[in-house]
Amino acid sequence: MIENVKTFCRNCSALCAMEIEVEDGRMLRARPDGSVSPYGAYLCPKGQSAIEFHNGAENRLFESLARGVDGVLAPIEAEAALDAIGAKLKALVAEHGPRCVAVYHGTGAYRTVLGGLMERAFVAALGTPNFFSTMTIDQSAKWVTMARMGVMASGKNALRDCDVALLAGGNPLVTHQGAPFALAESGAPSRGFEAARANGCKVILVDPRRTETARHADLLIQPLPGHDAAIFAAIAHILLRDGMFDRAFVEKWCNGLDAVREAVAPFTPELAAARADIPVEQIELAAKWLGEGRRVYAGSGTGPSFSAHSNTNDHMIELVNALCGGYRREGDRMRNPGTLRTKPAYEMAVSPTRSFEQEPRCLSADTGQLLGEMPSALLPGEIMADHPDRIRALIVLGGDPLMAVGDPVVAQPAFEHLDLLVCLDARLNATGRIADYVLATSQPFERHEISIPGDALYPAPFAQYTRPVVEKPGGVLHDWEVFWALAARMGLPLTFKFWNYGLRFEDIAEGLPLSGDVRPDPEDLCRFLAAGSAVPFDELLTHPEGVRPAMQDHFVQPAPINTGRLELMPPDVAAELAAILAEEEDRRFAYRLTSRRILHALNGAFRDAGQTRRRLKVNFAYMIPDDMAREGLADDDPVEIASEHGVIVTRAKAEDRLRRGVISMTHMFGPLVSTGDLDADGGANVGQLTSLTQDLEPINFMPRFSGIPVNVSKREA
Repeated sequence: MIENVKTFCRNCSALCAMEIEVEDGRMLRARPDGSVSPYGAYLCPKGQSAIEFHNGAENRLFESLARGVDGVLAPIEAEAALDAIGAKLKALVAEHGPRCVAVYHGTGAYRTVLGGLMERAFVAALGTPNFFSTMTIDQSAKWVTMARMGVMASGKNALRDCDVALLAGGNPLVTHQGAPFALAESGAPSRGFEAARANGCKVILVDPRRTETARHADLLIQPLPGHDAAIFAAIAHILLRDGMFDRAFVEKWCNGLDAVREAVAPFTPELAAARADIPVEQIELAAKWLGEGRRVYAGSGTGPSFSAHSNTNDHMIELVNALCGGYRREGDRMRNPGTLRTKPAYEMAVSPTRSFEQEPRCLSADTGQLLGEMPSALLPGEIMADHPDRIRALIVLGGDPLMAVGDPVVAQPAFEHLDLLVCLDARLNATGRIADYVLATSQPFERHEISIPGDALYPAPFAQYTRPVVEKPGGVLHDWEVFWALAARMGLPLTFKFWNYGLRFEDIAEGLPLSGDVRPDPEDLCRFLAAGSAVPFDELLTHPEGVRPAMQDHFVQPAPINTGRLELMPPDVAAELAAILAEEEDRRFAYRLTSRRILHALNGAFRDAGQTRRRLKVNFAYMIPDDMAREGLADDDPVEIASEHGVIVTRAKAEDRLRRGVISMTHMFGPLVSTGDLDADGGANVGQLTSLTQDLEPINFMPRFSGIPVNVSKREA
């Protein structure tokens, strides 16, 4: 008998509602459920592939693994693995202190609410500052900007409220990643753009590639990669030159306007156009639209954060947004104030913290935390540091940091230097292959879950709770129970809390103390998280399709008496702009390689799913036909791509969406280190073209993953 079970997808922050057909405890297929969801009936290919992945695709692990004395990973009972790991961690902490332990929070960890919050409770109880995540890889420049400029607590304007919206280096129709950083609605993103344009919104995209999202653009600017800071400095130049900036907003909430004028004065639109190889008229038009806009949004995806000068890129994009007053104001209606945690919004500036200048600090570089996290690119350096507090044990939740940080020549020896490496994952990835223990963890449809990651991101108030759709296999652990079990074995008292970015775990008053003797009930944990919800937890239980509460309108409130100010042009940003102005083009390399997202995979996940492999047998190097002809290349020709730091081998593929001088490939697609056998590898890791010792950004020490200077040549068979 087939049963239709209501639940929601956990692949990204959209959390799209879905209905799954289940027969005899096995999931058969998924379809979108638009009965209540504010996105309507929508499910992307990754959501559909989730069933295939759950049922064993990509060699799902059904038992945990431990490395034996022979160096080979072999099956181990879960409880025995937990005993051994707990004992090893306890001994390391006793000898070296809590800082010797680090945790890495991967992409998969963001979709497990209970696992992520129990992980935070474990780190807080242990007292280590060594928390790393994917956020300090692909979004760290945004956190640097927040630390140097500050933030407006009211948040940016919603897409559907804008009359002008600009997105640099993002492709939300593929990524389904929207607010708070990128311009989009996470679920059914095309519908959000269509609704905004129907309301009269002009959409500007800045991207070297004519992306899938570009079909919604009124203006598409396709620059050479790596020149975002110059382009947005030129836009700021025009806004100030023509007096089109929001003078009232700047006077009320910002410092440093004179410093901005001085810093951007040399960045004329002609200079930026020449450097980025784009028409000067496009820069002028973008500035005109932004300056004339009443409700403006300027933001970015991962592109500028992956490129050269990533911190300056992001700062200048946010500077343009601030000059245009691109934030919600007092009296503006909030489309979604949150359901599980309804929060008031205030029109107020929060002054910059410059947290990276404070303690605790890294051992391997002169920098500190960003939003409570250490920069992930420094993880190998923190392991190899000649210091008694160096990292000796690393626990990885739902990620592949060895692949993600790039430069395996530097990263792999560091990871192998650890006394203890533990991976919590449903599959064996590059990090897991060198781990001491790989704990096989449950899949989303085997877990209790509540829609906290999407709570404030839905376009309207909505909440959903799901019980497991099917039972987890006997040898598999829930990731949340791993952290609870390890804490119990180490004698660490855990307090479970509703944590979110911007909060310090120790400052959260409300918590649920957990016993080390009695395994927590996951439904009780979710009930605790819903204690302040606008929808009672019992109502969520009786409505597995989700609930859209009838809430009274919420509006942005006036600022408290004491408020901060945004710092538009700190001295270090001005110095970075001056250095960019003096920079000369590196003519040793004919092309710039950019990283692209693909619809059927999410970072390292779903690369080997059927839908993905039918389309992408290798990690193609996409080029425009004219560039391919210039290099004597045809479709599927084997090519070598060389940067200053490494060489990879793949196949060429023509794509007319690109601009000249650009090669486009997918990040985290292929083996850690290529063997040279194109078909056997099934991809090429662009991380081999990056460096963890050169071309790093200040503060976050971000490697260059996009806009990498490269040359391409045909590889002889």
